Amino acid sequence: MNKYAAAVLIIVVFTATLSIAFPRLAPVAARAGLIALIIVAAYWIYEYLTTRPPPLASRVLELIKTRGPLSARDIARELGATYEKVEEALQYLTERGLLRRYKKDGEDYYDL
Repeated sequence: MNKYAAAVLIIVVFTATLSIAFPRLAPVAARAGLIALIIVAAYWIYEYLTTRPPPLASRVLELIKTRGPLSARDIARELGATYEKVEEALQYLTERGLLRRYKKDGEDYYDL
């Protein structure tokens, strides 16, 4: 289960239980539950937007799978993309352990 789905479930169950156990607090519990749900949604949106892979990541990974070790310049030339966009995708893939980087003749190469 997704951690955000679990948080939503806990908030809903807690709010419902509090409202049933203490009917006079139901309006306050409902408002507090709604605020908590908004906060969870904001965190989920933030995480979704900040951890999305760069647009070229899948193409770069596929290219290295088929062609073997390549430099960032070779990848940019092969994909017809800018060097900066390729570097962004390579950084994303190496941070997640999908690629490894090594130096050869003073240039960075990437491999699986």
